[in-house]
Amino acid sequence: MNKNILKHVIRYVLMIAIIILCCIIFNFSSEDGPKSSGTSGKVASILIDIFADGKNMSPPEKASMVEMLQPFVRKGAHFSIYMLLGILLMCCMLTFKISNVYKFDISIAVSFLYACTDELHQRFIPARSGQFTDVCLDTLGSACGILIVWLIVIIIHKIKNKDADKPKKLAEKNEVTDKKRKIMFIASTGGHLNELMQLKPLFKKYDYHIVTEKTKVDNSYKEEYKDKISFLIYGTKKYPIRYIFKFLANCFISLYYFFKYQPEVVITTGTHTAVPMCYIAKIFGSKVIFIETFANRTTGTVAGRLVYPIADTFVVQWDEMLKVYPKAVCWGWIY
Repeated sequence: MNKNILKHVIRYVLMIAIIILCCIIFNFSSEDGPKSSGTSGKVASILIDIFADGKNMSPPEKASMVEMLQPFVRKGAHFSIYMLLGILLMCCMLTFKISNVYKFDISIAVSFLYACTDELHQRFIPARSGQFTDVCLDTLGSACGILIVWLIVIIIHKIKNKDADKPKKLAEKNEVTDKKRKIMFIASTGGHLNELMQLKPLFKKYDYHIVTEKTKVDNSYKEEYKDKISFLIYGTKKYPIRYIFKFLANCFISLYYFFKYQPEVVITTGTHTAVPMCYIAKIFGSKVIFIETFANRTTGTVAGRLVYPIADTFVVQWDEMLKVYPKAVCWGWIY
């Protein structure tokens, strides 16, 4: 796939993510005073249960602690959600060919202006008020997110410039020395991981590494594969707010794993957990092989549709799926 097209795809995906996040912020700001307090109170109660053994507290004692924590929870929510907005804005700006100074300035300006409109919006909500201190806190959160992205970009550029031809050199070295090629196998937990493990006979042929989500069920794999397996944070779309933050964290963890193990090929059976790794691999010159799940016979998965445009080889397990993915190849069932 043309890199310019890939850049446009990433740009539009980020724009959609920014719009969704702004809508989430708008929704939270639309809550009236009692409802907003109730939301922050629930979060404070959960934190107390986790870190202060709140379940063994008396109701009055817990209620007092919840009331004390609520302001910190609200400010923390302001800071963190705008930090995420700053990260998305900066990532989006990186897809444009403009000066780095302009990328930073535009990201900060958009964050500041949206924070202003957000606080202005709250002035029209019953029992809510707009405060300039919150605008400053929101902008500070965005600035932190933007600086995090900028720091990561600087690190990536240094590594990339240093080892730009490493995948090619590794491949040439493998041909000369007959060493095993580096392959990364990645999948979400559950059925997708089960399908991936059907490729176990290939492990002996390559210098492999497995990446999946960390759950109690998958702890047994750690005993079997030891340093040949790594884990991402488990997330479910059942809790969308948590999922957004976990997915974002997994993007950075995937970037770390990619540079740590430097695979020449990434093979995945999906689903959402594997998407960031596929894009990272493609950007840095590694091959991507995506195997669409056996469970889907006539419709594509979200992960499949996202990775299909960039995959070097896209495999389906049913002939019917060739209508969904015309450029795919059907290799039959993985089982």
